[in-house]
Amino acid sequence: PESIKINFNQSMAMAAFFSWCSRLLLLLMSYVTACGAFISAPFRRFSTVQMMKELPKDVVKYSQVPGKKGATFTAKKIPKGLLREHTTKSGTWGVINVLQGQLRYTINEPSESVHILDVDTKGIVEPQVKHEVAALTDDVEFFVEFYRLPGTGPVNEKRD
Repeated sequence: PESIKINFNQSMAMAAFFSWCSRLLLLLMSYVTACGAFISAPFRRFSTVQMMKELPKDVVKYSQVPGKKGATFTAKKIPKGLLREHTTKSGTWGVINVLQGQLRYTINEPSESVHILDVDTKGIVEPQVKHEVAALTDDVEFFVEFYRLPGTGPVNEKRD
């Protein structure tokens, strides 16, 4: 019985060690990703360091999703359309605002660039540039604002 207890304790210690190592690896991957040097899964193209564009100063907000004031998307309620590659219409800029947690924002062109968004880091979406998002934490909450240059006309976009 004593050897079983030792083996059990050893296996528990090993499990705790491997759990700690996996958490350290995730933390390291988050840090590397946040620094812009994200290496994607094997057999995918290498992600380059790419800075997000700035929102033009003269744009005007015309829409927000979710539409209700104060409403947000959560990790479990992100629309499928945002999780896969998509674009905005010509002339439409977006701003991804994270209120809590972390969100991965991938700009897919001209080359893939991955950004970690949080309360302090907004995502700028350029017109007609392919991109997608994914929740990195279970507590993530965010919304997206849409902007256009004055005089470019109304926008009637259908959303998922």
